[in-house]
Amino acid sequence: MSMADRGAPLWKEKRDRWVSICDDCHSPRFARENLQAMDESVKDASLKYRETFKVAEDLLIDGVLDPMPKDLCPDWSGQHIWSLKIGAYHDGEAYGGKTGESGEFRMSNCTDVERLCFESVGYFQTYIYKGMAHGSWNDATYSDGSFGMDRWLVNVKQNASRARRLAALEKKVGISWQPEQFWKTGEWLDQLTGPYIVKNHPGKTIFDLCPDPGWLDTHHAPAEEV
Repeated sequence: MSMADRGAPLWKEKRDRWVSICDDCHSPRFARENLQAMDESVKDASLKYRETFKVAEDLLIDGVLDPMPKDLCPDWSGQHIWSLKIGAYHDGEAYGGKTGESGEFRMSNCTDVERLCFESVGYFQTYIYKGMAHGSWNDATYSDGSFGMDRWLVNVKQNASRARRLAALEKKVGISWQPEQFWKTGEWLDQLTGPYIVKNHPGKTIFDLCPDPGWLDTHHAPAEEV
């Protein structure tokens, strides 16, 4: 998806190389039009995801996500950073973590809003790009891609609407809701790396224990790094 043409000379060079391959069997115009269609589809999908993400981000900033990052079992790295936080683009107390730190995508044990956002950009937008790149229009539209992003955008907005109504009602009647414990602990959750690190290496993260890229065996981390 990051290969979408945004007007830089680099992208023109890449498109010209692609066209030079395609025109072995097709006309240059045919190849360029298909590449343009792919680029525009990815740009459109990116706008759709930005709208989806903004709904989720506003819930986080306003403190009405249930649960909030601090109320979850730590992520696989041993931290409580919002799963959709991407480095320095999103910084502030609500997101968790230090300036420049990124959250770790979660596919379970997170709010439904976060999971829907992840699936929207991680699955459906990928289907759009790959479908358009391979001429599989059905994958890019009806089956999974664009229509999938539509469904998840609607679901995120519905979730947000319900969360805000519930928060308003709780405030009106004086309820101070405490998230359920099953978000923090469970037979399966307790086996993950995050809880292990927090329990056995307080104050550390997986990045402290495993400084070498790709080496993530926390059970055998060298003593000097623990």
